[in-house]
Amino acid sequence: MVDLLLDHSRLLLNNVTGYINFSHDCIVNGLPLCLPPENIVIEVLEGDLPSVELIEAIKDLHSKGYQIALDDFVPSEEWNAVIPFVSIIKIDIKQYSLLDSHLFIQAHSHLNIQFVAEKIEHEHQYLQALNAGFDLFQGYYLAMPEMFEKHILDEYYPIRYSQIYDELNHKALSSARYYELPNTIAANEALQNPQHQFIAFTDKPSSVSNK
Repeated sequence: MVDLLLDHSRLLLNNVTGYINFSHDCIVNGLPLCLPPENIVIEVLEGDLPSVELIEAIKDLHSKGYQIALDDFVPSEEWNAVIPFVSIIKIDIKQYSLLDSHLFIQAHSHLNIQFVAEKIEHEHQYLQALNAGFDLFQGYYLAMPEMFEKHILDEYYPIRYSQIYDELNHKALSSARYYELPNTIAANEALQNPQHQFIAFTDKPSSVSNK
């Protein structure tokens, strides 16, 4: 994944796994496929319901080597069809008890799933979550969030980005299926929301699909 505004390496993720939130529509429309599967985790948002379309999209992403995470997960029967295709389950210990979490982890120990305890704010919570069977831990007790700063290294980047953005917003997208975009990778979240876009500059010509 490339972003010319980040640093001299021009890498957004440099051997670090990135967790990226994708909405229901993003996943169903295949937006994660624009990113390489090697070092990203696709997070399914807690407010999304497991529609038939979402379940099929998750299965497809799993078959293509993508890691899927369920964020702020609260176990329920409607998610049972999804669990075999996820790699990570994140549980907010303030929303779901450590005892219930332990029972859920035990019941799914035969699956290759990493369980993440969220909202760890004190040492005793960390120790309790560790004893409950969690593999990974997230919270202020362990680290505070850090903000990334961007510095413009390519003076033409904003101009090129603006041109592509205008192209995607003003073309009559319903009149054709594919649009050639030289030296870019671009994808819309949905035609109804053209302002939500991923754009990266590469050495190969690309296209945007109107499906």
